[in-house]
Amino acid sequence: MSETEQAIQEFTYALWKLYSRINTLSSIDAENILFPSGPQTRYHEILEEAYAALSKVETEVDALRSELEYQHKRLDEARDVALERKTKERHHESG
Repeated sequence: MSETEQAIQEFTYALWKLYSRINTLSSIDAENILFPSGPQTRYHEILEEAYAALSKVETEVDALRSELEYQHKRLDEARDVALERKTKERHHESG
C-alpha cells in the first residue's frame, strides 16, 4: 500500500469514527442517560474518542491545505519562469 493510500485509509477511518461516535452520542438523552448499561454509561469516553478522531481529521485537512498551497505557489512560480523565458526568447528573436 502506498503512503497516499495509507493516509486516505487512516483519514477515512478517523472520519467514520467521528461520525459513529457523534451518532452514538446523539442517541443519549435525559430519558436514558442514567440507565446502568449502554453507551450512556461511558459517554465521557465516547466524547474523548470523538475528539481524538476530530483531531486526526483536522490534522490531515491542515496537512492537505499546506500541500495544496505549496503546489499552488510552486506552479505559479513555474509559470512565471516559463513566461519570462518565452518573453526573452521573443524579444531576442525580434531584436
